[in-house]
Amino acid sequence: MHNGLVSNTKFDTDDDVFDYVADVLIVGAGGAGFAAAVTAAQQGAAVILFERAEHTGGTTALSGGSAWIPNNSSMRAAGLEDQREDSLRFLCRLAFPQFYDADHPTLGLARDQYELLATFYDRGPEAIDHLTDMGALDLAADVGEEAKYGITFTDYGGHLPENQSPIGRHLAPDLSGPTMIEKFHATAEALGVGIKLDHRVVGVVKNEEGEVAALEIRTGVRTVLARARKGVIFGSGGFGQNDELRRRHLPGRVFGSCATPSAVGDFVQIAEGLGATMANLDRAWWKQVAVEPALRHPTPPSLWMPHGDSMIQVDRNGRRVVNEKAPYNERGQIHLAYNPTTRDHPNTLLFMIWDDAVAENTAFSPFRDPVPRPGHSVDYVITADTLDELKSLIDARLEVLTSETGGLTLQAEFVENLSATIERFNQFALAGVDDDFGRGGTDFELGWALGNREGLANPTMAPISDVGPYHCMIVGAGVLDTNGGPRINTKAQVLDSEGAPIPGLYGAGNCVATPAGRAYWGPGATIGLAITFGYVAALNLVEEQDKPPPR
Repeated sequence: MHNGLVSNTKFDTDDDVFDYVADVLIVGAGGAGFAAAVTAAQQGAAVILFERAEHTGGTTALSGGSAWIPNNSSMRAAGLEDQREDSLRFLCRLAFPQFYDADHPTLGLARDQYELLATFYDRGPEAIDHLTDMGALDLAADVGEEAKYGITFTDYGGHLPENQSPIGRHLAPDLSGPTMIEKFHATAEALGVGIKLDHRVVGVVKNEEGEVAALEIRTGVRTVLARARKGVIFGSGGFGQNDELRRRHLPGRVFGSCATPSAVGDFVQIAEGLGATMANLDRAWWKQVAVEPALRHPTPPSLWMPHGDSMIQVDRNGRRVVNEKAPYNERGQIHLAYNPTTRDHPNTLLFMIWDDAVAENTAFSPFRDPVPRPGHSVDYVITADTLDELKSLIDARLEVLTSETGGLTLQAEFVENLSATIERFNQFALAGVDDDFGRGGTDFELGWALGNREGLANPTMAPISDVGPYHCMIVGAGVLDTNGGPRINTKAQVLDSEGAPIPGLYGAGNCVATPAGRAYWGPGATIGLAITFGYVAALNLVEEQDKPPPR
């Protein structure tokens, strides 16, 4: 049967122990998995997709549904160029800044790192066009009058000299049409892909030749087996919702994730058991979250762009330590900083403070949350009439949270330093230039500065009032999802400890070591990579010879 489902009564002799048999087995029903599934099915392969959750979508379904793809045909149609040499400089500069060398043949990167990024540039546009032509995607360059929220989303490093094409790589969905996952799902069903929900893959099975040829799966109280004639593609997400793995691998305290609840790192543990080479396990797609809601809910409010102009974030000493309007991936990493002198992480918590002008501003901004709207109150916002009272209330709140924060407290000089910090920030706001952190100095920050007041010297900054009330929210590090796992090559094959492909095993998306390294080039970068390498994996796997089943 084309959908890959085979009943027990129709199994061949070698297959009679298997509950499912197909050419290609896919694990994970997010962007990576669906891109692989529909591509393989269109090539004539019998495909079954297994999803641990009771619904499809994965973390992709919780996102904005956009994709960041260099040199895509939509941006070219809009008259925007993205030359290969220039684009690779930008990709490499942000992915591995510690090694980047503009004069090196591979720009300072290891050959395999460079080739993965080159593959993303070369195959990403092909993947988008192919999936669009078959009706599985509907994305367009987010530029001009049709831009989402009226914003032309520039790359997060659009101001860097290596970036010669700062707009156009972001492909946004039609907000009035079906979501990305709805279109993927419908296309998969039309192509006969078997979609099995509530099926958690817990292991792979090799045949006598050492090839991955089957999956062990838990569904309900049963264990079932699925045979892959050609092989398996994992697109099962990272470990953003696995606190044990986050504590083991990530370099600081993480308070929450917007990954799907089923993103618990199943493939990380499976791949380790297979002897795969692991990489990037200390990395993630970073962000900031409101700490107190994060302690109560697995997917807490995120600070994509901290709201407000007369607003700052300070450390426990009352001093600014970051550009509050920097991209969320970079801003989130300030919480991970280690101080070798005090031998601690001084920025585990930051304190976002704003005045009543921000609190009462009614202008629309899609990024206002988790700052409450006028007339609304939430228990995670602390309000006081003076800075001294604000410190006392924060101290009391931190005492309640001590078991979750490592006992972090404000320093005695917090109010004195905060007063000086506000005075200095207000001078910057009046002058329009942030001499400390460059706030509002890039097109990205200015483009995202929605809901702020008009007439400011710098749209991202306004003087903070010298009278209360003042409002405070405790913020900490969060992740969209992690992005470390087994290494892959340019064919999306998973590599063993010697750097050789594990036969029959492919991976894409957040469950593998991302080709992006530490970069987050622009909105949709996570999904752009997932779709590209899911597509590449499928095209390569369907060309493989059928494999003998495990015995």
